[in-house]
Amino acid sequence: ELAEEKFKEVQEAYDEIMKQRESGGGYSAYGSSAYGGGASYNGSPDVEMQAVFNYINSRHYREALNLLNRMPNRNAMWYYASGAANAGIGNNVVAREHAAQAVNMEPNNLQFRQLLNQLDWNSQRYQNSPYGGGYGTGGSSCGTGNVCCDLWCADSLCECMGGDLCSCM
Repeated sequence: ELAEEKFKEVQEAYDEIMKQRESGGGYSAYGSSAYGGGASYNGSPDVEMQAVFNYINSRHYREALNLLNRMPNRNAMWYYASGAANAGIGNNVVAREHAAQAVNMEPNNLQFRQLLNQLDWNSQRYQNSPYGGGYGTGGSSCGTGNVCCDLWCADSLCECMGGDLCSCM
């Protein structure tokens, strides 16, 4: 059922593209959506990439990634879309790598650069947060930076107070 539903969504996106092309009213590949930017190859719009951005803009990031993974043409737009979709599912390391690759391939594309800057800014904001900013990032972090060692210490302290954080230790 899920596959059938997803196929219908892709088909609807394709039908919309065909209607726009037939009406002659100019083709705006991704409209005023959050992601996109008019990908076209050999003068014709890329229907699969349109479907990818439709998924991203409707927050169906995994479906976008599934479609991207089947695409053989890994150009700058592909890396940009992959960066956006990976950011959507919280895979920030891959998102940043792919956004950086898109910028490297097309350094003058402001949209690609904007995504990379956004990912960098979010990363810095997280690291500089006084409320946790990543594990063992130094500065205000308490702990050794080793999760196992810190868990053992916390368990030992709890046992000293009559409790037991981890019964297996």
